[in-house]
Amino acid sequence: MHLHHIYKKNGKPTLVMIHGLLSSLETFIPLIPLLEKNFDLLLVDQRGHGASPPEGLDYSAESMAHDLKKLLDQLKITHAVFLGHSMGGRTVLKFGELYPTMIDKMIIEDMGIHQRQLRSNERDEEKANLAKKACIPSLIFKNKEDILTIISPLYSYAKDLLKTKVVEFAPDKFELKFWPDVSVMYGYQGNYTDLTTALTTTKFPVLFLVADPVIGSAMTATCIEHIKSHVPRAEFHLIEKSWHNIHKTHPKEFCEKIISWCNAR
Repeated sequence: MHLHHIYKKNGKPTLVMIHGLLSSLETFIPLIPLLEKNFDLLLVDQRGHGASPPEGLDYSAESMAHDLKKLLDQLKITHAVFLGHSMGGRTVLKFGELYPTMIDKMIIEDMGIHQRQLRSNERDEEKANLAKKACIPSLIFKNKEDILTIISPLYSYAKDLLKTKVVEFAPDKFELKFWPDVSVMYGYQGNYTDLTTALTTTKFPVLFLVADPVIGSAMTATCIEHIKSHVPRAEFHLIEKSWHNIHKTHPKEFCEKIISWCNAR
């Protein structure tokens, strides 16, 4: 598995940035000017996202973490600060559990650590079948209606995705920015994993950046209480008036907090 990535190397401490569901490394590109004076930056497209190819039906947090380890080995990165947004946070958490000595510090953007979906053989089969039905040979379509037909069974907010995840190149050329079958498996497999032990069996510093619950956050009060009760060392920072994609709605405050927290002893 070759992971597409951008590596901005300038002799600073490394910050590895992992995107979430329905996303890619492009989501972090606007942050590069705000962060590159303080970090070497590694932005990664996870398997089946962005320019990294899809492969099979395994998009579990563990598989994504193993993919990331292979890339870091190739780049000869032995330790870094790891940041994961949303589902990418769950990849980072699993990476930290598997390879704790590679973690200087960890930052999780608006995502919890507990099991978020139940798993069973029946649900495994259901999701696999749903993914197979959503499998498409190309991300290029002649019209948005065909895209909507594919993604409507997967997401209740499919019409909103047409606005944010579809690019029009010509009147008869539209590109969908994610593989529907990958989104099904990544969303399910990443969420059925309980990642509490990823932090209870490790010692590296961890910061949770929390979006404003009034605007839209993946971290409920129950979620935060679970982390506090199981991981006393965890730190939290609420960014008011921010949405789930904090790095997009409040990029300056987001980056300032990352820099100040990483520079603190």
